[in-house]
Amino acid sequence: RAGRCSDGQGAQVSTPVRANHLIAALIVVAAVLFVIGVGAETGEDDHRDEPASEVVEHSETGEVAEGEEGDAGDEAEERVLGVDVESPLLVIAAVVVSLLLAAVTWRRPTRGVLVVTGTVVAAFAVLDLAEMAPQLDEDNTGLVFLAAAIAVLHAIAAGLAFRQATTAESERAPAAR
Repeated sequence: RAGRCSDGQGAQVSTPVRANHLIAALIVVAAVLFVIGVGAETGEDDHRDEPASEVVEHSETGEVAEGEEGDAGDEAEERVLGVDVESPLLVIAAVVVSLLLAAVTWRRPTRGVLVVTGTVVAAFAVLDLAEMAPQLDEDNTGLVFLAAAIAVLHAIAAGLAFRQATTAESERAPAAR
């Protein structure tokens, strides 16, 4: 079934509705898995912190325990360009952006929307792949596979969005002549 939509310039573009629904669904599933991954990573960080806090509590000499230095190193690794990439605010922002892109792609799949969706989701895929390295270093095999799955979902959604944007452009070109 094909839907009609505007390309932002007044011309109607025929775009398969199912492809737009698939793009939106992939983005939503990736967002849900992202939230699960962040929750799992936070849970693992909490478990790692427990022994360090015990060391600090039992230290009566007032010296800095070795566990504290490891925690400070972990915090530095979580920062990119001075920004804590695992802050709750950025996680919420990423999920909100994902859900907004999914909703707009579902409802108004214009060429512009598809290009923006493809670009943002492709950037998310790159970030998902970048997240795999620290998880490998920490032997978080489950989170590595989860990050890889999310990256694949984002990459597929980006590819479909770019394909639909190109299809929309090629369908519009003969009508302009």
